[in-house]
Amino acid sequence: MLNLELPKFLTALLPSKTTGGVVGIDIGSSFVKVVQLHKKSAKAVLDTYGEIALGPLANLEVGQATNLPVDKIVEAINDLFVEAKVTSRNMVFSLPLTATLVTVIEMPDLGPEQLKEMIPLEARKYIPTPVAEVTLSHWVIPSVAHTYIDPDKEEAQKGEKPKVEVLLVAIHNDVLARYTEIATKLGATSAAFEIEIFSSIRSTMGRDGSPTMIVDIGSATTKIVVIEEGVVRSSHAVNVGSQDITLALSRARGISMLEAEEMKRDFGLLGDPNDPSVAEIIRLAVERILGEAQRVLTNYQHSKRVNITKVVLVGGGVLLKGIVDVAQVTLGTNVVLGVSFEKVEAPAVIAPLLKEAGPEFATSVGLALRNLG
Repeated sequence: MLNLELPKFLTALLPSKTTGGVVGIDIGSSFVKVVQLHKKSAKAVLDTYGEIALGPLANLEVGQATNLPVDKIVEAINDLFVEAKVTSRNMVFSLPLTATLVTVIEMPDLGPEQLKEMIPLEARKYIPTPVAEVTLSHWVIPSVAHTYIDPDKEEAQKGEKPKVEVLLVAIHNDVLARYTEIATKLGATSAAFEIEIFSSIRSTMGRDGSPTMIVDIGSATTKIVVIEEGVVRSSHAVNVGSQDITLALSRARGISMLEAEEMKRDFGLLGDPNDPSVAEIIRLAVERILGEAQRVLTNYQHSKRVNITKVVLVGGGVLLKGIVDVAQVTLGTNVVLGVSFEKVEAPAVIAPLLKEAGPEFATSVGLALRNLG
């Protein structure tokens, strides 16, 4: 079952209904993470969760980004299923933001049917490949009452037909074919797909509709999304991630990537008391990542005349010690770590572990919640 309706990309409230277990599978560039949930008395209950590094399958170190063929990914996921005791074959997979187009466009308000006909024509302006090679979805974005309106623009548009903002999503068919093949080889009884950042929104955000930014720091890329009234208004992906911090340490200290990764995890931005240079090397690399987020935040606030009141950090790269304090100074607003397991019932004894793992498993938790109902 291939499920690509746009509301599934965009909201947490329109999932397929199921009472059995659902497993969310987040295939990243350096790790695969899985979370299996089931529903009991209208509550999401945690069955199991776990992760496996992909680097060793490509003769690389743990934490290094890879580009593995389908069979190697299937092998890794099957090993993870055994290790984590995953039993469900009702699967929901994350699609990488870097392999998709998510953008907001302005269209004449001509009604649903005409809009549907016009979208493929308009999409040609934004998609570098033929429209026939991608799967398109769109959703009309509800207007935000407090969004700033440029008086000069308003004057120039007098007499024109009303317009609406449309969230356009395009996914290359080759990407869908690859993930469908993975699902088939894993023996999925049901398979659905969702762009990763929407899963993170589902697991970490509540009902607060105020402007919020999610910064997802992965191994090779960082994803930056602005949400208003629960709707994605802006999305960006930059080719820099936590692997770049490890690489900076490796080069500066003349040590292996494995040693640099261990040093990064042990000390983070708090630094080695015996060597102040460690904190400085890490800080410079982190500021490069946060600088991109700051640029997006500043541009959005300036163009929309709104304040982004909160930044949520997710992804394995945000587990770096001291990153919240540095991000708060750099971005100049409230910064918190994503707490994805808060929406899931689990034994109290593992609550501290789940809180610590929350940012890293934001996508896989959101994927499982999507189909749990």
